[in-house]
Amino acid sequence: MESAQKTLRMTKRRGIILEILREHGHLDAYELLEMARKKDPRISLATVYRALAYFRERDVIHGRTFGEGHTHFEIHDAEAGSHAHLICTGCGRLREIPGTFMRDLEQLARKEKFHISRAHLDMFGLCEECAVKTP
Repeated sequence: MESAQKTLRMTKRRGIILEILREHGHLDAYELLEMARKKDPRISLATVYRALAYFRERDVIHGRTFGEGHTHFEIHDAEAGSHAHLICTGCGRLREIPGTFMRDLEQLARKEKFHISRAHLDMFGLCEECAVKTP
């Protein structure tokens, strides 16, 4: 992707949605709508979905599901590279984990002459709080 963000046709509302995703990440459409309406009360859910589709088609964002039955969106950041998620099955909290281990896996793939287009690692379990609550 050669800087697709430079060729984007940016409307005011698309800009609001992209700004929110950059600031918060891992939001679903309804969370995005709620935050966007604080900046522009006239934004509709349809506008959010159209903007998300627009950005996904241009590889600016990725949609991820974490076992909840809906999609969360995050900015595609080629510079930050691949990363992992820790997802609590108790409370639903999500923690993004950057680290060299993903680069190590990508390096191993290159060594095996495997060309990765995208990599994500999702680990499901219980956060410390939920682990204490579970007998």
